[in-house]
Amino acid sequence: MIAFAPLAILAIVLSASPGTANTLHNNPFDAIKGCLQFDDVPGYNDTPTYLATNTFRNVGRTSSSRYFRIGIMGKNDGHIRFGRSAFPFDEAVVELVISGWGNTQSVARRQTRRRNQSFTNVLLKEASTPRLLHKSRPLVFQLEVFDNGRVQLTKDGERRPFFEYSDSENAIPPDYMAFVKWDVDLVYFYDCPLNDGGAGAVGEESVLLRCSLA
Repeated sequence: MIAFAPLAILAIVLSASPGTANTLHNNPFDAIKGCLQFDDVPGYNDTPTYLATNTFRNVGRTSSSRYFRIGIMGKNDGHIRFGRSAFPFDEAVVELVISGWGNTQSVARRQTRRRNQSFTNVLLKEASTPRLLHKSRPLVFQLEVFDNGRVQLTKDGERRPFFEYSDSENAIPPDYMAFVKWDVDLVYFYDCPLNDGGAGAVGEESVLLRCSLA
């Protein structure tokens, strides 16, 4: 009996260790540490500021993709646009709508805007994504854009994308990125430190070859 006593004591100590307890009560805002914050978000038909992603400190690369960590806090309708230039009038960008339509579904569009702010949308994909966004805690995810036109969105801590599509005939690179809103105020977190030690994109090549560039 004496030989087994230390093991029993060790089990009790481990079960009560502070490290274990903390994992059960993670602060959701820990996920945005190190991110840049964007809260002066323009409306859907306002002129957005496109940020050059080559100025970001945290960009992941594989042999066939680039990926970014982004956070959104708000009730619904996160909108991310990306494309080839800082002033993409009369040229196509990708528009990702995350949990629009009352926080129920997400879509990808190929959008072309003119200087008078008229625009055309081509629907690329729509999927049910209920209750992704929340008004008081951020949704943090990885956006991975492949050279062949495939795009994947994967939540922190998960390996399978919650949204993905492919547009191989019109592959648009994420050289510039913008954030807008629809009917509620949003806060975006961008240029977030990468979670390469945790969940990654589903693609086999991404898991094997991912690295970050400052």
